[in-house]
Amino acid sequence: MIAEALKKEYIPKYSNGEPKFYRSLLFSALHKLVLIGRGEYKGITPELEYLDCYEEFIILYRREGDDSYLQMARLFRKAAHRIYRIMLKKKMTSYNPKFLNLV
Repeated sequence: MIAEALKKEYIPKYSNGEPKFYRSLLFSALHKLVLIGRGEYKGITPELEYLDCYEEFIILYRREGDDSYLQMARLFRKAAHRIYRIMLKKKMTSYNPKFLNLV
């Protein structure tokens, strides 16, 4: 059921192209970071949200075998790592073993 909701939300955005989809993920996450900084956002942080989406799209890829789900999962993971690094620099989060830390 969660996977169907994710498909309805993100497949139309992905159909515009991978670079636009990745940019839209980053802009959405940065907007949430601004709201977190102001104290107006209550919910799961964007990097953890994107990791959850990554896992859901990997599951969808394994079930259905559509390569676009795999590409979307990769973009979600890439965006999650990027947002995590931004949050570490701004001291908005602490070390999390789910993310790469030595690059």
